[in-house]
Amino acid sequence: MMGAIVGDIVGSVYEWHNIKTKDFPLFRDDCFFTDDTVMTCAVAEAVMNGGRFGSWIFSDNREPYNSYGNGSAMRVSPCAWIMDCGFCARTGMWPSNGRARVQLSAEVTHNHPEGVKGAMATADAIRNAISLGGDSDTLAAITGSIAEAAYGIPDWIKDKAYSYLDEPLKDVLRRWKKFISKD
Repeated sequence: MMGAIVGDIVGSVYEWHNIKTKDFPLFRDDCFFTDDTVMTCAVAEAVMNGGRFGSWIFSDNREPYNSYGNGSAMRVSPCAWIMDCGFCARTGMWPSNGRARVQLSAEVTHNHPEGVKGAMATADAIRNAISLGGDSDTLAAITGSIAEAAYGIPDWIKDKAYSYLDEPLKDVLRRWKKFISKD
């Protein structure tokens, strides 16, 4: 989850000012967290204790808009932390509870089959994502969540990204760390 947040913050300043190089500072004074961080934390909150976002996910009144954009993949990383990866390795299939949670997190806004697939597929990388141009904060958030699982995150990067967050988001991260360490 922190990988998604790091990617979002680093990519925030390049979304409207795309660059086509991998030679740039990860953190600048004008970096900031965006809705990608907020939505990722909202999914974590819903996973932990069914906050308002969780109520929206499970509500009969939610109104998705058949999107197949990248938002569903951007916010899904908390779901990956609670999946039974041993089951995936043994069978080559997703555990039913993990697949359902990923699908629910996507369908709130991205209920098009391609939007759901994007969330399912997302369960030095951030620089590559940003250098592609386009929606840099979201591309880097998606890439960061994958890179965290594959490589981890150096403490200095975690600490720097954490310093950009406001207190409510820091609170979600503290509670998330306790939540996932229960297993």
